[in-house]
Amino acid sequence: MESSYCACLNEPVHSLVGRTLDLSLYVTEFRYRLIDCAQFLDHNELRVIETTHATTFFDTQYATISYVWHGLTSRKDCNAESLGAFVVKGAEGGGQVSLDVLRHACKASLILEAPYIWLDRLCIMQTKRSDKSWQISQMYHIYKHSKVSIILPGGIQRLADLDEETKWMHRGWTLQEVLAPPHAFVLFSW
Repeated sequence: MESSYCACLNEPVHSLVGRTLDLSLYVTEFRYRLIDCAQFLDHNELRVIETTHATTFFDTQYATISYVWHGLTSRKDCNAESLGAFVVKGAEGGGQVSLDVLRHACKASLILEAPYIWLDRLCIMQTKRSDKSWQISQMYHIYKHSKVSIILPGGIQRLADLDEETKWMHRGWTLQEVLAPPHAFVLFSW
């Protein structure tokens, strides 16, 4: 399967902390992209792969991530060890990407037997209007062909508590993101 993909981004997780990641330096326009969960968890590396082939992409076992931009902010009083966070160029207004949340999403995806995740923030070139428009036009199919949608109601800055109010239910895209895939699971903090 991976021979049909090209690894376009391989960054050590520690090098992302506090950084603004410019995807346009690594990826090519009009490609389907995925994040390799095993590489992230086992080798502490953010690896994004891409392909031009829709058939290859839609035949791959992957999970989509449904979340809110401008989600819950990081907790200042949290004593848990944090991996840190980074920002994606072109999406600075959407908040940081927590490496802890990304780690939890990858763990959940692997448990659900999907070795890859599709996360719009890292799989869409946020600085190129043409790529963004093309990706958005593909979004229904991306969700429909995923193995599962993993819902992060608190966003990608931190996991929400089970009883915590979030904006996820009030977003327009969420209906598509939960109904298009064959299965949906919600990831909360315990």
